[in-house]
Amino acid sequence: MHSIKRKMVMGLIFLLILPGCVVATKKDVVPPPIKSLYKGECKVGEYLKNHQPRTVAILPFKNETKKEEAFEVVRRTFYNHFSSLRYGDLELFKVDQRLKKAGFTDADEINKLSPQRLGKILGVDAVIYGRITHYDRAYAGVYSKVTVGAAVKMVDTKANKFLWSGQHVQSKHQGGVPTTPVGLIMTAISTAANIRQIELLRTSDDLFRGMVKTIPCPTVAEASRPPAIKMLVHDAVGSAKKAGDIIKVVLEGDPHCAASFDIGDFKQGIEMKEIQSGFYEAKYQVLPGDNAHEAIITGCLTDEMGNTAKWMDVMGAITIDTTPPNIPTCLSSMGHNHEVALKWNANKEEDLAQYRIYRSQTPLTGYEPILSTEFNKTVDTGIDNYKPFYYKVSALDRAGNESELSPSIKGMAIPPGPTHVSGEILKDTVWYAGASPYVIENDIYVRPKATLVIEPGTRLESKGGSIIIQGQLQAVGDKEGIIIFNGFDGGKWAGIIFDRVKNDKSHVSFCQVKNALVGLTVLSSSPFVNHIEFSKNEIGILIKGSFSKPQIIENDIHSNTDSGIIVSEASSPVITGNIIKANGRHGIFCDGGNPLIQANSIVGCSGDGINVAFGKPKIIGNNIHDNNGLAVVISPKGEPIRASDNWWGSADPTVILSRTRGKVVVDSALDSPAPNGKPFAISVLHGRLGGSITTNSHLVLAYSPYVVEKKLDIDNGATLYIQPGVIVSFNPGSGGIELKDGGVYAKGTKDRPISFISSSPSPAAGDYPFAVKSIKKTKIVSFFEYCRFQHGVNGLIIEYGKPDITYSIISDNSQSGIMCGNDSSPKIEYNTLIRNRGTGAIFCKAMSAPRIHYNNFLNNAFAIQSFSKIQIDAQNNWWGNSPPDEGLFIGNITYKPWLEAQASKAYGE
Repeated sequence: MHSIKRKMVMGLIFLLILPGCVVATKKDVVPPPIKSLYKGECKVGEYLKNHQPRTVAILPFKNETKKEEAFEVVRRTFYNHFSSLRYGDLELFKVDQRLKKAGFTDADEINKLSPQRLGKILGVDAVIYGRITHYDRAYAGVYSKVTVGAAVKMVDTKANKFLWSGQHVQSKHQGGVPTTPVGLIMTAISTAANIRQIELLRTSDDLFRGMVKTIPCPTVAEASRPPAIKMLVHDAVGSAKKAGDIIKVVLEGDPHCAASFDIGDFKQGIEMKEIQSGFYEAKYQVLPGDNAHEAIITGCLTDEMGNTAKWMDVMGAITIDTTPPNIPTCLSSMGHNHEVALKWNANKEEDLAQYRIYRSQTPLTGYEPILSTEFNKTVDTGIDNYKPFYYKVSALDRAGNESELSPSIKGMAIPPGPTHVSGEILKDTVWYAGASPYVIENDIYVRPKATLVIEPGTRLESKGGSIIIQGQLQAVGDKEGIIIFNGFDGGKWAGIIFDRVKNDKSHVSFCQVKNALVGLTVLSSSPFVNHIEFSKNEIGILIKGSFSKPQIIENDIHSNTDSGIIVSEASSPVITGNIIKANGRHGIFCDGGNPLIQANSIVGCSGDGINVAFGKPKIIGNNIHDNNGLAVVISPKGEPIRASDNWWGSADPTVILSRTRGKVVVDSALDSPAPNGKPFAISVLHGRLGGSITTNSHLVLAYSPYVVEKKLDIDNGATLYIQPGVIVSFNPGSGGIELKDGGVYAKGTKDRPISFISSSPSPAAGDYPFAVKSIKKTKIVSFFEYCRFQHGVNGLIIEYGKPDITYSIISDNSQSGIMCGNDSSPKIEYNTLIRNRGTGAIFCKAMSAPRIHYNNFLNNAFAIQSFSKIQIDAQNNWWGNSPPDEGLFIGNITYKPWLEAQASKAYGE
């Protein structure tokens, strides 16, 4: 029963609203009263009768006119009129937001989507498609005629059924003298920038006012019908508003209502007054601290029954900005002939509009604006040379907010150079870029109470003399104004010398120092030196003296014929963040002192990366690789020096340690170049040895000599790496190094052999059982090169494997130099075996088959004894005589042919 009543009521409602348009049936007729008000076309679909949508979304309108105008005004105007109907309309920003989230922003693409798909994206029952079909403007004297046409269609999103359409072209004459509050404010804001938007607004409003009334919608009781709004305008279009500005808003609608307006979410419910029948006005003064970005002004009109209508401004969002830009920084000046060039760091604000330059003849007061610019540099022209001025700069945003003024700087116009200088500087002096080049005729002395200031961009050319600083030097350039120190016509000169400067506050930055004997000499002084290019000098930087504590930071020190940096005596410089490359000798040569060498890149030098003759540097976090010499070299007389967490061009500990010489402690390194590389530990053994080694480990010169107190096993696939020059000594009666599943990599050099000897102060043959003994089969191959094996019962016992024993001395062992057993087959070449007793130099048994070539056998009890079942290949050795004494051989040994003299390549005593 209730269902029948509901259908009857809905039918009655539809009959009541039907006169606004005709249903799209065989007889399409618009009743005369409506037709007289609306001249365009409209159709109502049959499906609308029983399927009125509850929610409707208005899609972006498609522009078919091919004219670039603010056509969003047209869509918003339609929305305002449509929102007066009793449909649930989805706000435009939500429509656009949901479409964008689904990947659609182009109006043409959106209009091609099916209603069903749009319904799912937007979550509505119906969508409205819009096409802008016409836009023309014609002028006649002070009047203009604007024509706007549009075709609009509403479609059900579930059934894809046509509901309603309207199409019309509206013309409106613009011009004349406005008389209404709305007309007055629209005329006030009609600038060249937005006049076309206003014309669109006025004409679109007329176009849609009648068209929207033809859309059927459920009737409501007169008491609940909202008041009508005809127009909402304001004067905040086109520019951001700052503190103190006034925003004027006018609304036209039904008279005798309560009106207000909102500024987005920022400020709501601003009361409006009815200034004449149906016209409401309000003014809002922007206060300090008010800020709103892209806010839409929305008008509200409420009648006595509490019914409310809303109207969205269609002219575009407004911005309220009361926050001034940041103060510009790093203002600097450079004097030229009758002008001063100014520059500063660019501000980063998105709404930055311009900079304003102020000038005064005094440093604290009297500043007046003289220039404005959109760039972060300008030139003050037409001023007298040598007349000082003071400058400040401010930043302004698009709202007109102005920052506070920057700190002042001094500027002075300077006639052009060259300027010839020599002798003493006894008082504070400035060398100006505009007077460049400064030609140094003889040595320049900046005496103790004087400061020499050199402007950015200044060029200095020396005919051989140096600049000797006993006072202070402030040579601070910048990226665009490098200070250049060079020899005259590219000749050699003595460089910059800091000579025993007390309380040194000197600062040298963003400079080039070229063609000097020593680019920078620091004698018991402590200047701050950064962002300097030292190149084509003999020595880049020389630091010496116990009071020298300079900071050498982030410089480029390259292509100098000697070392990049030399540190000597008791100096303590901080050397960090520098690029030190392609120097003719070492990157850094330390001949004393305690420098901190950190986070530098030391590459491509002809000598070593870091070479330490004396001193104790701290070497941390550097990239040291690809130098022709080694990465770090420490004098044998020096103390152990730690070089932790550096990148050596490899993450292989063996390679890393091979790129050092001397007492360098590398117990951790980086796995890739700094600063991104991560530290990893390197197993470096120190102290007394014994027990078991199951991971790759290292014996290094810094902790040498090592003492083996008890048997040392190498197992679990581990290798014991031994650095050149290391001494491994064995306590009398102790065990030796036993190879289980492991090996030894002991490659010394001719001048830095690895020694396996007795720890006794009076060593004698037989002090310890053996140096190295292989007792199990393993895939790990051992290498012994440039080693010495002395004072054992046996030097080496090779039961298994194929180790290389080359270029070594095996001497003074009581039983044998090398004992071979089982199926071992060591390579024994270019060695000297001397003074081995008992069974002699080499003893073979079982199935052993050593390869013995190019060795020197001298003064052994026997040269070779073999009880092996395999014939021993021992050709091309020197046996002490030619022909050799046959009594030196026992067993099946091929010792012919022999060498006629000592093997010249063999390593010997």
